[in-house]
Amino acid sequence: MSDNSQNNKGEEQSFSIQPHPATTNDPNTDPALNSGLKENVFGGKPGPAVVDASSLPESLSREEVAKRSAELNK
Repeated sequence: MSDNSQNNKGEEQSFSIQPHPATTNDPNTDPALNSGLKENVFGGKPGPAVVDASSLPESLSREEVAKRSAELNK
């Protein structure tokens, strides 16, 4: 590389625009997007699913939460 720059000291560099390798504008045909497991990254459930809400314990009152917080922060 240094030889090339020494030989062309009097010449100016020239650059050319290269064409994009895609033949269509369709992202479904892009091999980079279709590689891997071919799974949708966000295709899972949004969070833990509760089958029956009546099976959940009753929520604590503010006083009970404050009491538990004081107990844990000792």
